Amino acid sequence: MRLSVIFGSLVLLFVCPAATLGQKVDESDPRAMIQANFLYQFAANCNWPAEVRKGKFTIAVMGQPAVFDHLAEKYGTKPIGNQTIDVVELAELPTIIPHILFIDKSRKSELAQALRDFRGKPTLLVTNWDGALQAGAHINFKAVDGNIRYELNVAALDEKKIAAGVKILQWKVD
Repeated sequence: MRLSVIFGSLVLLFVCPAATLGQKVDESDPRAMIQANFLYQFAANCNWPAEVRKGKFTIAVMGQPAVFDHLAEKYGTKPIGNQTIDVVELAELPTIIPHILFIDKSRKSELAQALRDFRGKPTLLVTNWDGALQAGAHINFKAVDGNIRYELNVAALDEKKIAAGVKILQWKVD
């Protein structure tokens, strides 16, 4: 009996596709992988106000399921200081106050409302379309020579009392 259970388990491991045994992120979208990595780096390498350095560290994603999947799979168990990460995918603007809110260009009409909703709150607004910094975003992804980079609105970060770390400042483009 015991041998048949072990044999059956081994058969399942080799016959069933990996997707049926556990979630696997789509590695064919390098843009989503890079954006997810940068979002984690923004979380880890910024100095956040003392009042938001307790509880869970929330990173919310609107309009880009692949970025959400990569964040949740690759960074969802890593800590930010003493905080655990809570990665959430949103269909609409949250009633909670996330530390980071990534708004994809497919949802860019939500930026103005996010700016109103999070006025005076330490929420980092990250986007990925031309003109987003001028519209009020704090960090905006952009393509530079075929690579994903980002630009910063340092004045907006200062207003939120979020200090970009040295790495974040070094990696930005102008």
